[in-house]
Amino acid sequence: MNEFYQAIEERKDLKGKMKIIGIAIGNTPADVAYFKKKYEVPFPLFPDEDKSIYTALGKPKAPYFIGVKISEEGNSRIFYSKLGAFGKPDTFLASMLTLSGLE
Repeated sequence: MNEFYQAIEERKDLKGKMKIIGIAIGNTPADVAYFKKKYEVPFPLFPDEDKSIYTALGKPKAPYFIGVKISEEGNSRIFYSKLGAFGKPDTFLASMLTLSGLE
């Protein structure tokens, strides 16, 4: 995920157009802080200690990736939803750009 984040950040044309967040299922804020520091995670991670976010998403197994496109009007549309690893970061980024309509 860190490499995927870097691939996005290296593209000036994506600034403000593509974001990554992580949901730490069942983890406390302290757990998240430890993980972020240990693995040098540069993107936001949100603790989900009570698993409410996880439950709202339908209790998917991890890792699970969801791509959401937010229109200028503020409407959202899921354009990607898949369980499992995504392979090479550059390939995944190209796929996300195509599916989201950013490229």
